[in-house]
This record gives sequence, C-alpha cells and structure tokens, in this order.
Amino acid sequence: MRRVGQWLDKHLWTLPFLAFVITGTSLIAVHYFREKEFFLEAVEAENRKEIYSSLTGSSSGLLGFALAAVAIMAAFGRRPTSNQVDRSRENRLADARVGISKILLATSVFLMAILVTATVGIGIDDGKAGSFPITTIIVASSVSSLMGLLVSGAGLTLSLMERSRGA
Repeated sequence: MRRVGQWLDKHLWTLPFLAFVITGTSLIAVHYFREKEFFLEAVEAENRKEIYSSLTGSSSGLLGFALAAVAIMAAFGRRPTSNQVDRSRENRLADARVGISKILLATSVFLMAILVTATVGIGIDDGKAGSFPITTIIVASSVSSLMGLLVSGAGLTLSLMERSRGA
C-alpha cells in the first residue's frame, strides 16, 4: 500500500483520470440496476438545454483559467541561490510546479470534455428522456475536473507558502 501511495504522490496527474473511471463505472452500474432515468436524463428537454448552455460557459471559463495557470507556472523560474540548501529547495519547488501543471493539464482535458459534450447535447439531446452517454460523460468529467482543481489548488497553495517562507 505504501508503494501505491508513493507512486500516486509522484503521479498526481492520474487522480482526475481515476476519478473519471470510478465515477463513470459507478454511473453505468446505477443505470444498469436502477433502470430509471437519473441526473440529466430525468430533466425535461428544455431545462436540459439550459443546463448544457450553463455548462458550456462554466467549463470554458474554468478551462481558460486552468490553461492560464499552466502558462503562468511555466513562466516561473528558479531564483538564483548562493548555497546548496537554497538550491535544493528551489529544485523541489520547480518539481512541484511541474507536477501542478500536469494536474492542471489533465483537468483541462475533462473541462474540454464537458465543453464539447454539453455543446453536442444542446444540438442533439432533445428527447423526452436525456441521453445516458451524455449524462455519464458530463457527470464523470465534472467529478474529475473538481478533483483536479482541488488537488492543483492545494498544491499551488503549498508551493506558494513554501516559496514565500524562504523569501
């Protein structure tokens, strides 16, 4: 179990993908056993379109934020240091920035999936019952995006606290 924890610590960018797989599998199981519409499937067509429109706006805004954060993180460089202890600390901070950028890029994949799926849903999901695949992709991608934004936000906060501590 310790090895799994160490591997996960070095590969935090996989958390959004794991969240997507677990959530998607859970939704498929619920759909199979329940045999009744739920989440977006159960919403009336007119209201579903409003939800899809709202999702496109929200996901595109968050996607822009995530990609801007990656660009800003890429612009941060190591500060010049005079001793080995500070150099080692700057290297750890640089590694942390790379890890946070990887999580944000993985999160961006799911934000883009929400954006594209909701846009498609606006055009094709007009039946009495909503589309199960569209619901599954949107809900699983939303959980994955939330996971990625929380983890990267926590990492960014810790990184900024560490950097300001040494300033």
